[in-house]
Amino acid sequence: MDVVLILKAVGALSLIGAVSAILLGTAAQKFHVDVDPKVQRVLDALPGANCGACGNPSCFGAAEGIAEGRLPVTTCIAGGQEVADAIAEAMGQDACAVAAVTSCRHCGGGTNAKLAYAYGGVRSCNAASKLAGGSLLCPYGCLGYGDCVRACPFDAMSLDERGLPIVDLVKCTGCGICVTECPRGKSGNLLELIPVTGTVAVRCSSRDKIKARRDSCTMSCIACKKCEKACPSDAIHVIDMLAVVDYEKCTACLSCVAVCPQNCIDVTGRASKQPAAVTDGAAGSFAGFAPTLATVALEEADEA
Repeated sequence: MDVVLILKAVGALSLIGAVSAILLGTAAQKFHVDVDPKVQRVLDALPGANCGACGNPSCFGAAEGIAEGRLPVTTCIAGGQEVADAIAEAMGQDACAVAAVTSCRHCGGGTNAKLAYAYGGVRSCNAASKLAGGSLLCPYGCLGYGDCVRACPFDAMSLDERGLPIVDLVKCTGCGICVTECPRGKSGNLLELIPVTGTVAVRCSSRDKIKARRDSCTMSCIACKKCEKACPSDAIHVIDMLAVVDYEKCTACLSCVAVCPQNCIDVTGRASKQPAAVTDGAAGSFAGFAPTLATVALEEADEA
């Protein structure tokens, strides 16, 4: 082993490192751009996830917009009320209330749904949807290839054994990226942002005729209106042959869950008192399910 050669190599590398450090330091000073202190204060208040949910390419872009008055202090959807309050304080403004939301899937298909054909292409919902609209017989159901799961910057979604995305309500920030990424999200209402206080989720978004729905999925809404009749607060109605929840009226009595013959209405949110993975797809069959007004509502519905 040539010790002299090794020492020369170490010396050369050290010299290169020293020269590089000097050049980088000089460049940093020469090209330094002062950041507006107000922008920096707003940026410090932001979570730094750079998720893009607010429509800006980065948290820095959002901070600039807020500091310049082009964007409101509630711009950061993912940060919720806590971040909005911090930004308002940094801007010297009054705090604004943020409507906290979470992602909700309107499909109970997965292994309960029938296939129109066997798909063997790229495992992507967006790719599959371009081939005759997708492999599902139901044109409104979840394709189950996990584009939303991969797109979620907060690791708040995962595919279960049915091939359906489960939303972790603890991690979900309501950023809406999953809704945008899903080819049937905004257009088909398959994924929707609902209030975090929402307590029930209708797991169907089909607008097909009832027979076509039943032929394509065992969990589809059949527009029987039993949920509508059982609800004591007028919070759920069958609109265009599909059950729709008015979350402003819903009192979490869970009567609709108890009476649905298709088990396509799930308990969700804080009312479940169980992890989303336990209640998703279970309807009223999970341990601890206790509809507070279901018995009374059922009796009233029978009398009517």
